[in-house]
Amino acid sequence: MAMRGDDFIGAGYLGEHLWLLKGEAKSNAVLGKSTVTSARKVLDRDSGRCTPDSLLFVANRLLESTDAADNALGRDLRDEVGVKALSSDRIDHMLFTVSGNGPHASLRADLGAAGVDRDHYVVNLHIDDHQAFIAKVFKEVGDLGNN
Repeated sequence: MAMRGDDFIGAGYLGEHLWLLKGEAKSNAVLGKSTVTSARKVLDRDSGRCTPDSLLFVANRLLESTDAADNALGRDLRDEVGVKALSSDRIDHMLFTVSGNGPHASLRADLGAAGVDRDHYVVNLHIDDHQAFIAKVFKEVGDLGNN
């Protein structure tokens, strides 16, 4: 399901404090600077915060759980949507890329230029036969509905 701006979200606690990870994922046969620049713009959008729609989606799934800890985290995420009280140093960013070429120099440059108000992470998964891999993944996902 598309979460309107946040490709993935991590949520949890560091001690008693809510902590978030806002992630952007990109897949290109040839990863280049324009893709990395585009991803960083998405991460920085909304003052680096997760979109309310995305947080509410995650919160609602947690509130559906029978686990009390999941419910508590879901309530805290819903509160965050309402008051936006989480400081930027508790919202980390991650850029995850899958590409047919190795880590492009722009990934290192982007990480080095990222702001110091939060932690930043970068992962590049290099798959030599990227296009064949992507085709196989889409085929297998499509086949799930046929079982």
